[in-house]
Order: sequence, then structure tokens, then C-alpha cells
Amino acid sequence: MSTTPTQSPHFHIVGVNYISIYVKDYEAALAFYSHVLGKPAFQEKTTRGWSLGNTWLTLFPAKAGTNPTGNPQNMEFAIQVATPDEVDRLHQAFLDAGATDTWTPEDTWMYENMRFGAIDDPFGVRIDIYCPLK
Repeated sequence: MSTTPTQSPHFHIVGVNYISIYVKDYEAALAFYSHVLGKPAFQEKTTRGWSLGNTWLTLFPAKAGTNPTGNPQNMEFAIQVATPDEVDRLHQAFLDAGATDTWTPEDTWMYENMRFGAIDDPFGVRIDIYCPLK
């Protein structure tokens, strides 16, 4: 049985369109994410974006964000993949690119039964990777 979030009574929210990460070392972050996710699907000036299902992951230099001289802090997002094996493989790909292991993939309960792992990227972002287990 999964735990489904209750819809806001004030708005009909249909999803999250994009996640933006503003980093101090833009070139290093671009290399890190490209190593794992491949060539960005969107490129315009200093904006790069990868399509993650129906959500964009976008990367910008820190000077364009709310902390123009630093990296993100206390930021976390989750990537859902199609199979439990992909949790392990994507987790390892992030580690190979220079991420830090914060949760070695395992089967667990978090809102529902899932395969779950997490990493911290080199720029201050925690990335959860999961696949619901049927």
C-alpha cells in the first residue's frame, strides 16, 4: 500500500516541471552531470538541461541564482527509474563520476516498498534514486 500525498485544497497541481541547480563551478558540474546523464537535451547560453521523465533538470552558474558566490545547500530531489537494477546502476554511475555515497541501494519502505539509494553530488545536492517494488 503506497502513501499518496493529499492534493492541496487550494490548487490543482499537476506536477513539477523543472529542478534548477545553481553552482559555483559550472564547468565541473556540467562535466559531472554529463558523465552520468549524457549530453544535455537542452542548451542555451549558460543553461543546460536534461529531460528526466516529465521533469527537466537544469544547470546554471551560481551568479544567476540566489547565492551568486556559492553552491546549493540543503537541497534534495529524487529520480525514479524503471527497474530496481537501474537504482544500483545509476547510483554507481554517480559514484564513478565523483559523488559521495549517502545511502547504499537497498530494498526499504519509504512511502511504499522500494529499491532506494542516495548520493551527494560534489556541489551540495543530495540525489535520491528509487524504484517502487511491486
